[in-house]
Amino acid sequence: MLGPKSRFVGEVFGDEEILINGRFEGKIRVDRSVTVGPSGDVVGDILAKSVVVAGKVDGQILAEVRAELLASAVVKGSVHAPKVVIAEGAQLQGSVAMSRADAAAAASETPS
Repeated sequence: MLGPKSRFVGEVFGDEEILINGRFEGKIRVDRSVTVGPSGDVVGDILAKSVVVAGKVDGQILAEVRAELLASAVVKGSVHAPKVVIAEGAQLQGSVAMSRADAAAAASETPS
């Protein structure tokens, strides 16, 4: 968990769920879920099993199972996932690709 008054610069890899309520600059690659809370601000790519965004993301979202943009979400970048949910009021400036093949291909193109 990254608190609302915290800032992290770097990369996170692992098999844990991540909750971001502060500022994160870098790359996130985890085998579980990533939640960007209402006060969360991510500048960088997110690769996870599932991704939920209530805050801001400036980067690519690659979800193996599901990506959800809540009403308060502001995303600048592409979203790749087999299932994508975009709530009314969410802002997305970018593209959406909905298939397992697209998410897997995008994940393999992302340098580790």
